[in-house]
Amino acid sequence: MNKESICFMVGHAHIDAAWLWPVSETVEVCRSTFSSVLQVMKKYPHFCFSQSSAQYYEWIEKRYPEIFEQIKKRVKEGKWEIVGGMWIESDCNLPSGESLVRQILYGKRYFLNKFGVDVKIGWLPDTFGFCWTLPQIFKKCGIDYFVTSKLSWQTTLLFPYSSFWWRAPDGSRVLACQTIGPYNHTSLERLLKELNLLRKYQGINCLLFLYGCGDHGGGPTSELIETILDFRSQHSESEILFSRADDYFHKLEKINQEGKTLPVVNDELYLKTHRGTYTTQAGIKLNNREGERLLVNVEKFACLAEKYGSKYPQEELEEAWKKLLFNQFHDILAGACISEVYESSEREYAEIFKVGEKSLSSSLKQIAKNIDTQGVGYSILVFNPLSWERDGLVEVELSSLGNPEFVRILDEQGRIIPYQIMEKGEAKNLVFLARNVSSLGHKEYKIIPVTEKKCFSTDVTAICKKDTLQLENEFYRVSVGVKSGLLTSIYDKFNEKEVLDNSKRGGVFQIYEDFCLKESAWNIWLGALNELDKADGVSIVEEGPTRVSVRIRHIYKQEGRPNSIFVQEVRLYSDMPLVEFKVDVDWHAQHRTAKVAFPLNLYADEATYDIPYGSIERKNSTSSQANPTDRAKWEVSGLKWMDYTDKGKNYGVSLLSECKYGFDVKDNLIRMTLLRSPDYPDPSMMGLSELPPLLEDQGRHTFAYALYPHKGSWKQAHSIGKGYEFNYPPLVLTEPPHKGSLPKSFSFVKVYPEDVILETIKKAEDSESFILRFYETIGKRTQTEILFSEPILEAWETDMMERKISKLPIQGKLLRVKLGACEIKTIQIYK
Repeated sequence: MNKESICFMVGHAHIDAAWLWPVSETVEVCRSTFSSVLQVMKKYPHFCFSQSSAQYYEWIEKRYPEIFEQIKKRVKEGKWEIVGGMWIESDCNLPSGESLVRQILYGKRYFLNKFGVDVKIGWLPDTFGFCWTLPQIFKKCGIDYFVTSKLSWQTTLLFPYSSFWWRAPDGSRVLACQTIGPYNHTSLERLLKELNLLRKYQGINCLLFLYGCGDHGGGPTSELIETILDFRSQHSESEILFSRADDYFHKLEKINQEGKTLPVVNDELYLKTHRGTYTTQAGIKLNNREGERLLVNVEKFACLAEKYGSKYPQEELEEAWKKLLFNQFHDILAGACISEVYESSEREYAEIFKVGEKSLSSSLKQIAKNIDTQGVGYSILVFNPLSWERDGLVEVELSSLGNPEFVRILDEQGRIIPYQIMEKGEAKNLVFLARNVSSLGHKEYKIIPVTEKKCFSTDVTAICKKDTLQLENEFYRVSVGVKSGLLTSIYDKFNEKEVLDNSKRGGVFQIYEDFCLKESAWNIWLGALNELDKADGVSIVEEGPTRVSVRIRHIYKQEGRPNSIFVQEVRLYSDMPLVEFKVDVDWHAQHRTAKVAFPLNLYADEATYDIPYGSIERKNSTSSQANPTDRAKWEVSGLKWMDYTDKGKNYGVSLLSECKYGFDVKDNLIRMTLLRSPDYPDPSMMGLSELPPLLEDQGRHTFAYALYPHKGSWKQAHSIGKGYEFNYPPLVLTEPPHKGSLPKSFSFVKVYPEDVILETIKKAEDSESFILRFYETIGKRTQTEILFSEPILEAWETDMMERKISKLPIQGKLLRVKLGACEIKTIQIYK
């Protein structure tokens, strides 16, 4: 080794926004850590410090302005390096793609506004794995580099690279570093060994070394710096520099330009541990999905309503987004914090929902005032938040219509629409299927009180045949065993195909012993299996022209614990190709994991999963073709859907998820993880005050999922669209008769082809223009056409920070935009 070998010593303080302590304590941790670092800088002029998370700086700015001013001075001097660019060090598997964009949008804007710094380094040392699309999001937000420390955590199958290019499906790439050792200070002796290995195997003569006390803050201390200085004096064969992280990346770029080829990782960065974090704390997972859906819907309809006199709630929405983003901090969303953190989180989500629902209601009402609802009876206005025409189930409280005993529902053509009445306690809801609701638009239905009930012919039925209850619509025949309460058959009538493996039964709840001895909130350790295959009651609970439903009750018994009750409704709808499951669980198990399993009558070596702004095909862990890394992925994350299609791409089944994120495939068995019951983390593991043992996720949980059997591949069947439709139901408003400029059925924005999904419409951050973000979903270069309801004046492609790249040609109401395979595109329009 010679002096050309360089170790870049980067001081930092990993601060968990919440973990074994409440958020209120983290504010004090930031104050004490930043104050300590500023003192160390006075003593050691050569010392540099790198710190992420805009939220922490905002806390200091508002509460300790004198410390904030000192930080600004050190940033200007180049001694304090701002890294990360995110609002908080987020989870990077479970948030939506738009949430990840907003993490960087709000984080980088804060740093630009307060410090004049355009952050270039993504900084997520402790996050539990990274979705494959993240490099594209980084690059389109102006982030060129990426640092993490976690990829070799708790596994013998170590991540093979220290320095590498990380590439997204669209080809975007960032220069990445997996640090040696953990993100806190580690053995300095390891430096020389790692430098030797890098030179030998990669021809690289530099590495990045993070030091500083972390988790509960602290950062570099005088003692640590003296230790490094002493080590440097004893090892003159290498250059050990106190530096910033960007110094390391600039050196790495120079090495790459000199012809030393760095390896390329064209995949997700899967963490081979902490698999339980996809499921633990079901409540925050549900709140996260609902919060993301609500805020995206609010923005879309607030933009549309602005033309009709509504004020876009920019400040309120930014505040709501920041609350949501904070609760996506990797320990919080993962379910790995003490109970006090989740009590605080519940309060913050309540504030998000209050602001969001008020804003959404205001926007929809403003649009509704301008719709022509003339004619006899009240209007039911059905709004579609998605960028394609779709069908959707509509439920309306009869009390909002004056509680008529009988009604007639008419569409805009005057056709009578079948419906049924569903009782919810004392309330009664009108249920019907809205057909062909315009993309990002609305459709009106008239509801007229009548004096007698009308009977409708229907293709959806429920009958009892000996020991089987059978549900049927035009697409499927579903059989449920009366004794077991399990699905014995799903027969696809259109394709003449049995969906389930006949040798097994579907929809079974599997309860595993899960005695993980270390970090049970994070990690799954599956033991003995108990399948709930004896029903405690099976009955038909709904029969109507819109929907039929069978209710099934199962009981899980565990010695020393109250019984856990699973109540499941299996539903079929008229004219909808889904088998839906609505589940209500009263969960009291201890150290258990619950899954739902569907054995399928097809076989494949891989399955596809929804990820932020994209999808990923993973080799099944039990496949004969699986390599060691594939076999380590025995529990994986997904967002709104996963799909299992046979080897010939002739037939498949998509599993749609309302709020669950953990999945696995074992041969032809697809499963979704529903609930866990680990111990809450114990603060004594960090030397903090011990809390009494307490189980997570106890009590009531309600959630839904659905099966979507289909001909061909998931791409041909538009499974991604079905996942969106399942998660973004139509929005409904009742309105009295009045004149209006908008027709009874209307689309504000249409997007072609259907493989391009318009995820976001929002007001621009710095102008009166609008931002649209969409992405290509099937890995095929395409040209999308966006048709607006009125002419646009100007259009620009921008990056995700809303900085202009190139002007786009427009043709009145029409905008054509080219997209690469798997590309996420942002455009700015002026009206």
